[in-house]
Amino acid sequence: MLLNAEVRAQLKDIFEKEFREPVTIKLFSQAIGCETCQTVESLIEELRSAVGEDKIRYELYTPVIDKEVAERYGIDRIPTIVIEGDKDYGIRYIGLPAGLEFSTLVQGIIQVSKREPKLSPQTIEHLKDIDTPIELMVFVTTSCGYCPSAAITAYNFALASDYITAKVIDASENPDLAERFQVVGVPKIVINEGAVEFVGAQPENAFLGYIVSAYEKIKKEATASK
Repeated sequence: MLLNAEVRAQLKDIFEKEFREPVTIKLFSQAIGCETCQTVESLIEELRSAVGEDKIRYELYTPVIDKEVAERYGIDRIPTIVIEGDKDYGIRYIGLPAGLEFSTLVQGIIQVSKREPKLSPQTIEHLKDIDTPIELMVFVTTSCGYCPSAAITAYNFALASDYITAKVIDASENPDLAERFQVVGVPKIVINEGAVEFVGAQPENAFLGYIVSAYEKIKKEATASK
């Protein structure tokens, strides 16, 4: 068992107080060639058992077999967890959400259940101007104390805008991506594969500023290429 009695009791309490609407977890996993997939499957099953299976719907997919579903969700790595509400908000966790990152999974589920972002009205108003795809990649490790905060902030931005997606990526499980984007400290946030990058759990206003900066850069480049 991955979750002991104390953790299960804490989870039940949190979900009873904060959980609102049903959430669907789609896990893309496979038995062969993936060291952490089996553990992720067990973790989600234990989480559902602890908080109530009526709260979390669980769908397990194998990308090789379920190619159409994997393509629809843009899955190119395993394990990948998709957290959905009434729709796909573009919220992903790539890797095993263990250690401190378990809180990222839990808080991600809670926030999606509320169907609205935990952001200021001013920030939400600014995001209405975004009209081109923005991808947030948040590189984390399971022992990083600041990473869950950065991850949940990214998830909230994805909840707030249909144009924003948020991928939280375990850097140690995805060393090729960590090397490609020169991740030497976490959390590191990469917007649109390097249009803008920054390190640290930045406050909401600063995070918004980086997103707006990336958006303006993308629009400028698009205009220049015409």
